[in-house]
Amino acid sequence: MFLPRPAWFCLSLFALMSGALAAPAPLETSALHQLAARNLALPAAPHLEEADLSRRSRLREVTLSPDGAWVAYLEAGDTSASLQLLNLATQQSKPLLAGLGRARLHWSRDSLALFVDSGDALSLVRIGDGASTRLAAFDRAQEQRFVRVDPSRPQSALVDEFDAAAQRYRLARIGADGVREVLYEGAHKLLDFLQDSQGQPSFIRTLDERYRQQVVRRQDGKWSAVTLCPPQRACELVAASADGRRLTMLQPAAGDLTALVQLDLAGNSRRVLHSDPAALADLERVTVSVRTGEPLFAVYDAPHRRNLGLTAPARQGAADIARRFPDAAISIDAGAARWLLTERGARLSQERYWLYDPQRRSVAPILQRARALGQPLPEAQLADKIALHYRASDGALVHGYLSLPPGKDASRLPLLTMVHGGPWGAFDGGYTTLVQLLVNRGVAVFQPNFRASTGYGGQYLRAPKGDFGNGRVQADIIDGVHWLVANGIGDPRRLAIMGDSFGGYATLLALTHTPELFQFGMAMVPPTDFARTMRAAAAGPAAPGEMPFALKLADYGVDVGDAAAMARIASESPAANTAKVSKPLLVIAGGKDKMVDIAGVTDYVARLQGSARPVSLLVDPDEGHNPRKPILRQAYVYLLLRMLHQHLGGPPVPAPSVELAAYLAQTMKANGSLAP
Repeated sequence: MFLPRPAWFCLSLFALMSGALAAPAPLETSALHQLAARNLALPAAPHLEEADLSRRSRLREVTLSPDGAWVAYLEAGDTSASLQLLNLATQQSKPLLAGLGRARLHWSRDSLALFVDSGDALSLVRIGDGASTRLAAFDRAQEQRFVRVDPSRPQSALVDEFDAAAQRYRLARIGADGVREVLYEGAHKLLDFLQDSQGQPSFIRTLDERYRQQVVRRQDGKWSAVTLCPPQRACELVAASADGRRLTMLQPAAGDLTALVQLDLAGNSRRVLHSDPAALADLERVTVSVRTGEPLFAVYDAPHRRNLGLTAPARQGAADIARRFPDAAISIDAGAARWLLTERGARLSQERYWLYDPQRRSVAPILQRARALGQPLPEAQLADKIALHYRASDGALVHGYLSLPPGKDASRLPLLTMVHGGPWGAFDGGYTTLVQLLVNRGVAVFQPNFRASTGYGGQYLRAPKGDFGNGRVQADIIDGVHWLVANGIGDPRRLAIMGDSFGGYATLLALTHTPELFQFGMAMVPPTDFARTMRAAAAGPAAPGEMPFALKLADYGVDVGDAAAMARIASESPAANTAKVSKPLLVIAGGKDKMVDIAGVTDYVARLQGSARPVSLLVDPDEGHNPRKPILRQAYVYLLLRMLHQHLGGPPVPAPSVELAAYLAQTMKANGSLAP
């Protein structure tokens, strides 16, 4: 329903090694003080403009060929991109195709061609002569889309579609000659599948009539059941043995964390192959060999990226990479002779690319010239992201991140709490323009991953049990703020809170139920009555082949049919408690929002205005729940900086451009929170 707005160097507060570790303890006060002291000793960063912080890389879709001989990538210009090919033996690049828009690149199995997926069509580009052939035009009405390269054929791709008239789902293979072969047709949508050596689906995952995830396999031309997974639980096919007797999957294991498990289908047994050694995070994904399909790396993203090897060569390579990049998020693309490493981090405004040689165990940079064209910022000018673990008021361990302005006394900083959307989403340890902008303006940023956040197991995700009024989720957020302030992070007289979607709702709750804590709030597309919003979403029709939203909510512990529970959430909602609001509030909404009732937002603001509360409202009549206009992004940042300046003593804000001033004049419907 609500989408998270994802917020890496992660200065981790506990070691996460590949050996067996106990679950992390909450951060000791002394350790937090040490981090603050270390941050104070850093040189202060120069003033950076938002345009510098949001500048995008010129490199897109950097991908290694299966034979490890080539790297293909898109080099973006002002209006279009060109397809480039880097010869790793000579380190020379050559253009293959110009005038491309948004596109995804995928290597053919034989490394002799590239599939270019534009979203509207699929083309094949041969690397020898650059010749391009359109293989298919995608019909949006039939939801046709590229799925992946067929590993069983030299140059074939897999696409799927939904025939609404026949109510049939299909998976088809398209060869380099454009010939289309249907591999699967049925009444159930394919959520996942594995192929045998002939390229035929051997295992598939679909939803049954009770929305459980059912895994079945083909034997002697017939499909038979293998296993069932509960709705919305991790259940991903990874690999199968050649004889089909063993199936490797992602499934919840001990402690309800997603793990890599192997099912022995003949012996009807299951064993865990890999789970988080720190007993903290879900296994996010498994990286497999593009040549053999063998699982190579277990990848964990919380609190920061960890690639843990599943084979002896992979373990050696992962250890080499971890030593070389101890504070970075590395994605590994393992080719036959080389591995492509993509480096990301909280202080990396644009990715860096490297080659790892498994034989020599060496690392070398690539694409430096092309990367420099994007004018990435020096890392020293940007802030680290610190992974936090703190005890909530009920004793549970809660997770989050903290970003501090380098060279500043943490105890005297304004502290802005940023709440993610969802609520079933999460912040990660990656680079975020807005966080870096705020830190550059002298503001500490706290990003809690309260219970209901993803990535920490099903129990953590479902722990609130529908308590989305002024309850457990809100307490996790407020407890984190109190903990930080009590331990010398943030000036208690200069605290603020902001968020989008559910984060906006949490912002309104904070100003309603803890008005003494924050000096202002900023809420974008916020539900003012979450019970009403959930009921409306639950009443909507389910998309074909998907679980109805009412059942998804029930799985999360929210029963929209429970009148007493809904009444309790409604009674604690911002809409029912406008009289409690006293601190300045800025609200941004979209007139075409299909998730949040715009009439509820405007009524809420009108009632605050009627009580002479300091509230501002921007409504863009053409925007929805996930705004797209660059001018609205500019307004969002400008108004936030204005609020920081006026209410937390942040730096002065330059006057808006002529274009932005005109936009604000048209869309600001109230401006009491920014009145002199």
